[in-house]
Order: sequence, then structure tokens, then C-alpha cells
Amino acid sequence: MEQSPDNSDEVLKTEQCEVDLASYQKLLTENNENYDEKKKISIEFINLKYRVEYKKGNFKDILNDVSGKFLPGRLTAILGPSGAGKTSLLNILAGRKRIESQGCIIMNELKISSQTLQKYCCYIPQEFALMPLLTVKETLLIAAELKLNSTYDLHARELVINEIGNKLNLSDCWNSTVEKLSGGEKKRLSIGVEVITSPLVLFLDEPTSGLDSVSSKQVIELLHSLSQTGCTIVCSVHQPSSQLFSLFDDILILGQGKCFYCGPRDNIVDHFNEAGFICPNFYNPAEYVMEVITEKRADFSILEKLHANKKRENIFYSETKNDNDSNIKSRRYAVSDWIQLKVLLRRSFICIRRDNTLTKLRYVTHLIVALLLGVVFYKFGEVSSKVQSNIACIFFIILFLFFANSMPAVQLFPTEAAVFVRENSNNWYSLHIYYISKVVSDLPLQILCPSSFLIIVYYLTGQPWEVTRFFQSWIICILLTIVAQSLGIATGAAFNTDIGMFLIPAFNIPMFLFSGFFLKFGEMPYCFRFLSELSYFRYAFEGILQAIYGSDRRIFNCTIEMCISPRRILKQLNMPSVNYLTTNLALIIWTIILHITIYLVLRWKLHVAAK
Repeated sequence: MEQSPDNSDEVLKTEQCEVDLASYQKLLTENNENYDEKKKISIEFINLKYRVEYKKGNFKDILNDVSGKFLPGRLTAILGPSGAGKTSLLNILAGRKRIESQGCIIMNELKISSQTLQKYCCYIPQEFALMPLLTVKETLLIAAELKLNSTYDLHARELVINEIGNKLNLSDCWNSTVEKLSGGEKKRLSIGVEVITSPLVLFLDEPTSGLDSVSSKQVIELLHSLSQTGCTIVCSVHQPSSQLFSLFDDILILGQGKCFYCGPRDNIVDHFNEAGFICPNFYNPAEYVMEVITEKRADFSILEKLHANKKRENIFYSETKNDNDSNIKSRRYAVSDWIQLKVLLRRSFICIRRDNTLTKLRYVTHLIVALLLGVVFYKFGEVSSKVQSNIACIFFIILFLFFANSMPAVQLFPTEAAVFVRENSNNWYSLHIYYISKVVSDLPLQILCPSSFLIIVYYLTGQPWEVTRFFQSWIICILLTIVAQSLGIATGAAFNTDIGMFLIPAFNIPMFLFSGFFLKFGEMPYCFRFLSELSYFRYAFEGILQAIYGSDRRIFNCTIEMCISPRRILKQLNMPSVNYLTTNLALIIWTIILHITIYLVLRWKLHVAAK
């Protein structure tokens, strides 16, 4: 349905279009429940103080006795120079940063906690993580499926995202992937995914940053129209033009950590005039205010007194009572766990199919290296004189499977982790559902890559072509691949890409040093034997060797120079030190430990994001 932004409320002529437009308006004014039954939310904050320690024993005041009020059905702009405390104020009010601050926050005449704020507030930061391999349409549609309840069908959801796309001027890049979008297009898309439903409270940090004047106007017009549904919308804006300034209903002025004005836009000129700061005729009030606030020589005492008088006159707040969460519902999501899982799985499989690094390049690399090993070690497994080279081939197989699956994960997962933190914080889905979808979606490649690799290598290098031996080797390779990717994900979730790329090789040097290939188990220094007990390389290496050389395998094709039995090969390597089932169990335990670690790291990232 094509509509211009200026005529979005116009009733179309055909009966079908009238029904569609009515459906859109209904969706825009609902947020998982009947909008008429929702409470409109006003937010007051009184004497907020926040300081940071920039040097031991030295503190800097970021916010100092800041008071104000945000009303439902109105679009409020926070103006102020860099360092004025705009982002800190938004973080505190949105409940995203449970920082040590003083003061009182009141929602509908109830003193509330930051946890309560987070249940009702949607926060769009300046840096907004998106899935790079999804198209604009897919990003909006998946957001709609997770944010709109299941009573709305696919057609109704598409009406919403089409209208949002038109409003935000995203039609030209509708089928482009996010990684190919410009900075301005990404900014508009980040706003679009959160305004699909009409949130109760919406905070935005610099929503027009990086946008041209036309795109900025479209964004602010969309926010203004959304506020008319009863939503409380607050955004920080950096030097808005006079055209943008006229779209705001209320203004809050911050400077040097203090609030100099909070009230209707139309009264701001009179307020500054009263303080002795006369705005010239035909001058953009926003620019004049910024000039006054950023002028270090200006005397702000009169502005501060005027603002303090308004507080005493109870313009900002009235008598309140403490919130004991009796009227606050527990956190819930728009759709059921099953729908969350289906949507997240579909999104994961779309990204996997398009991923050139973690999917296509990874799989092709497995095939190329398998052929290379097959050519270099061709039929070595059948000749007793080449046993040492064959054992080296087996150890190389283990090293390749590990690093080929751990390094891509640690490189790519930080972006996905950032998306998860943002979406979970805005109540899209739960942690445990995301984690289940991640485990399930990774499983096919964790099976396909090592299976294809092992089939080629096993045949070309002349390993015993017996079902039991091949199956045992295959089990070890699959388990090691899962361990490798799990370690990569855990490292990528806990650290950034640069640190993770260093930690993976550094952490694994002692692991493969004490794997039994470089040092026999009996030759290891006693004080370092515990590293061998911990090494997943040791269990993978010994497991494959037992699969290939154990269980009374037939004698090799002997040469005049050498004829050695498989049992003697294992004995020379001090194997078996544990039985085959124990090697499997050790790798499974490592997998469980790493998955618990991943879950805890993601839980920790959510906690840090809210601190």
C-alpha cells in the first residue's frame, strides 16, 4: 500500500484500503494489549544527581539537582551541548543504567525503581546494533512478529512495516541487507524496529544524528505522530533546525549538568527573556539557547532561580507515594515462547544461509583442506612404515577442526551479542529462548562441516574403512567441533573481536602441548599432568587413535624395513590411558561447561548493560 507521509491519515476510497488503513491505525495504537485499557505514563524526576570518579578521590558532577517532567501525548526534546549530561539522564530515566544516582523518579505519582522503569520504557541508543545479513524488510518483519501479539496475521504485520518504511523513507533500500545501508538508513531502521508498536514510553539518544535535513524531518514527524497516540516520547537532539524545533511540544535545557528550563516549547523564549537573555526576532530559539548555554561567561544564576521557583510552585511534581510494585505487572513478552523460538530460528537460518564467512567460506575451507591432506598423506594409513606421518596427519585433523570452527565464531559473535542485549533489554524475547535457538541453529553446520571433511580425509589417507571405526572417529570430530565453536562463542561474547582473536590461540597452546602428541603421557612433568587431564585435544587425539588403531585391528601392510602391530603403536604412545567412552564423556563435559559459560556471560552482559 503506497502512501505519502503527509497523507498517512487520509481515508482511501476503496473499501479494501479503508479496512487496511483501519487495521494499521489499530496496530499503531496497541502494544500487546487493548490500548484503551493502558495507562498513559507521565515521568517526573526530582533533584537527580549523578557523579563519576574520573581519578581516585576526584569526582565530576554529570547531573546536579536536575528536575523536570515528561508528559504523555507530547514529544519532548532534551537540548544541551556535549557533556551536558543528556545521555546520562536518558540512561537513568530509561532504567538501562542502574548507576549510583541520587534523587527521585516518579511515574504516575508513584516513586519507582529502575527495574520498574525498564518494564515500560523502550530505549534507542545512539549506537544501535542490527543483524547485518537481514534485509530492511526482514528486520522490520521479524521485529513485528516478536513485538505484535499473535492475534495479528502476516498481512496485518506487513501493513505496519510498509507504513513505517514509507514514513522513514526506507522504500529504496527495502530489499538491501543492513550491512549495505548508509549510516542514515541504519539510523532510520533502528527507530523503525522499535516504533512498530506504540510503546508506553520511548527514549531516543540523538535519533537525527547522521541524517540529512529531509530524513531528520521525517524521523521527528514520525515521533510526533506517534506521541499523539498517548505515548511519552523523549529524545536528545543536537542543534535542531527551526523546522525541527517547531515539531517538539516540550523542551528540556541541560547545561553543565544543570537544568535551566523544562516546559512547553512556546514558553522557552519568554523564560529566557525573563532571565535577561533576549532572543532576537526571526532567530532560531534552539540555536540561541545553545549559544547562551555554551557561553562560559554568561550568568546562569537567574535561570537557575527561575527553574527553582517553578519547582517550588509544584509545576513538576505533587505528593507521591512509594511504589511497592503492587500495580506493576511482571515482565512479559508479546508472544509465547514457542513463537519466539520459531522466529529466532528462522532469523538464524536466514543469516547462516547468507553468511559468506561462517557458512560458505567455512564449508569450502573444510573441503579444500580435506583434499590437501588426502593428497599429501595419500594411503599413509595402510602402510606400517608411515605410521608416524599418519599420526601427525590425525593430530593435524584435530587442530584444523578446532581452529577452523572457533576463530570465525569469536570474530562474528560480538555483533550478534550486541543485538541480543539490545533486543532483550527492550523485551523482545527471553534469554533462555534465544539461547535455545542459538544452540539449535548452530547444530547443522557443526555436523555438516566435520562430516564432509572426515569422509574425504578418511578415505584418501587410507584409514581402515570399517563402519565402527569410522563412526567412532566421526563422533570425536563432531564433539570437538562443538567444543571449538562453543569456546569461540564464549570468548566472543565476553570480549571484543581483537582480544578474542588473541585469547583463543594463547589459551590453547598449553592444551595441545599436553595433548599426548608432543609429549607422551608418561614423560610429562608431574606438576603439569593436570593440564593433560584438562586438555580436550588430548581426549580427541586419543579417541581417534583408539578408533583407528584399537580393538585388535589387522596387521598393516608390512615392508622389509618395518612391520609393526596397531596394538604396539598405541603402547608406544602410552595409550590407552583412558577408554574410548571416557574420551567422549570428557568432550561432552567440556561442551556442557562451555555452554553454561556462554549462558552466564550473556546473563552478565545483560546485567552490565543495566548497571
